[in-house]
Amino acid sequence: MTSPLDSYTASMDVLRFSDEAKARLAEALKEAEKSARAAAPAEVLTMPARRPVRRVRRWARVAAGLALALALGGGGTVAVAAGVLPNPADVLSDVFGGAPSQTELLNDVGRPIGASATSNGVTVTAEAVAGDRSNYAVAYSIEFDDPAALEGIEFHEGGTLTYVGDAFLRVDGATSDGGLVRLYDADPGDNTLQLVQVMGVQTWNDAGIVGRTARFSMSKLEIFTDEGEFKTLAAGNWNLKFEMNYVDTTVDLPAGQSTTWLGSNVTIDAVAVSSLGVAVDYTIDRQTRDLALPGEVSDEALAEQAAVMGLPVIVTFADGATFDATDANGSSAKRGDGTTTVSKATTYDRIVAAGDVVSVIVGDVEIPVSAA
Repeated sequence: MTSPLDSYTASMDVLRFSDEAKARLAEALKEAEKSARAAAPAEVLTMPARRPVRRVRRWARVAAGLALALALGGGGTVAVAAGVLPNPADVLSDVFGGAPSQTELLNDVGRPIGASATSNGVTVTAEAVAGDRSNYAVAYSIEFDDPAALEGIEFHEGGTLTYVGDAFLRVDGATSDGGLVRLYDADPGDNTLQLVQVMGVQTWNDAGIVGRTARFSMSKLEIFTDEGEFKTLAAGNWNLKFEMNYVDTTVDLPAGQSTTWLGSNVTIDAVAVSSLGVAVDYTIDRQTRDLALPGEVSDEALAEQAAVMGLPVIVTFADGATFDATDANGSSAKRGDGTTTVSKATTYDRIVAAGDVVSVIVGDVEIPVSAA
């Protein structure tokens, strides 16, 4: 995985500032210089002022240093998680655009305060945040000033729409690991739609994301109609940011059980469930060979891969429904003793209450959640 330092260096290489940002930085540094002069001993020398037109590049370098200083402890306006180097553009956004909205906890769910943006008569508001150690879900409301914008829309069963817009959410210091977006209408009688984003994430050194800043942006809300056409419901510029704050609903289940898969012995190393997803680690007494040529995957290679990665994983919920996580995103590592360690994790196709996960079946071993 690329380290935060690599990402930070890449961001610095392409850092650019608008004239307005340069002017603000110049003003801030001038005020700081005045204060320093007033408090400085008489022998301290200062550089003479130069014409601003000749200091554009220097302002950029000074600003980058100022941004880093603020991020790493100066001024107290930017919160940075331990071990995470922030994107310079994000730091400047927080310095000049204000800090992210705080998120208060209510029944283990985060409620962002004032995280809202309005453009072209449409207001997007972050309403709730939930999650676990490696996944999060954020619910938004999308309110239309003109109810006519939603007239004539054909909803699917359950009030859902086929979403194809461009709403993005990223969390500082984390990379996306896949997920889903759902757009629906919870109350056909009002002029508001609901958008839910569920996403798995990876962080440097497996640090959590609670306390980090989430940044949402959207320029278009678009759906795919039953007639096979794209329809734009709204276009504009929505940007908001808020603190990722929620109670981790992860439950670690008992592990160490043995099972078999396609003739190979398997040891279950770890199993965890939450309101959003499931994760399973196991060790199997089998390894794959490199049977495929570059750019080619043979049937034999796929079969050997399935013999290592295909251990069944089934989650059962309180209402009797099940979720098949067998084909979850996974990774594997060969060991010197001829075994392979496998990690699989995925989010459900729904969000459930943490207590509604009844059991997880790994291979032929059923592990009750109540046993945790």
